[in-house]
Amino acid sequence: MEVVPAEGLVQRLRASLPAPAVVTVTCLPHHGPREAVGTAVDLAAAGYTVIPHLAARSVADRAELGRYVALCRDAGIADVFVIGGDAATAAGPYAWSGALMEDIADLSGGTLGMGVAVYPEGHPGTAEDELARTLRAKQGLASWCVTQLCFSPDTLHAYPSRLRLAGIDLPVWAGVPGPVRVARLLRLAGSIGVGQSLGFLRRSAGGSETGSVVRQLISSASYDPAPLVAALDGAGYAGLHLYSFNDLAGLAASGMIRA
Repeated sequence: MEVVPAEGLVQRLRASLPAPAVVTVTCLPHHGPREAVGTAVDLAAAGYTVIPHLAARSVADRAELGRYVALCRDAGIADVFVIGGDAATAAGPYAWSGALMEDIADLSGGTLGMGVAVYPEGHPGTAEDELARTLRAKQGLASWCVTQLCFSPDTLHAYPSRLRLAGIDLPVWAGVPGPVRVARLLRLAGSIGVGQSLGFLRRSAGGSETGSVVRQLISSASYDPAPLVAALDGAGYAGLHLYSFNDLAGLAASGMIRA
């Protein structure tokens, strides 16, 4: 389950999802990797299996990265999730995630596993063939990948096969939203880097999936991920990566996670 750094997060998480559940911690531009790693260290101390996000464009230099690697290793954190990040300009020499991954591998002596993001609906700033090329370049250092949030059952179901055809053989986890309050989903999606997936809602208006997605968001208090999750059966995913939007009480009440 993915969470956003916030005050009181450890206590709220304990009330909704018991350790040693796997929790990933986002790295937002206004928080930076220091906040993500600090939150991850706190969660690790509380007994969780934690994966902090490290955004390449938010890391100032190799020395700063070395401090994050050391903090992770000292806390018993075994994996990090490496992204390029949404910062308008790079804070240091890491303009893309592949360069950061090379230094993480060197600084950790290969002891830190690394996950990377993949994009079932594409990326607004990168062509499809370029996405595939850079992913092939990174997969020698990566251990797994996670899809960015996607609302389209057909697109998400077909994506593992598309990756294999592109020469990507990493285990892939399907990024899906939890049963989050719709107002919160719409408000926060852009700020945590998954706003582009909401374009599917606009594209599907008037299409065959209007009833299953658009009408639901208009008429319901909460998004129901059940149809999306059901569509993943047999697609070849390693598992689910749940975007919580920190709506932990709502997730616990839904029965999708259990305290």
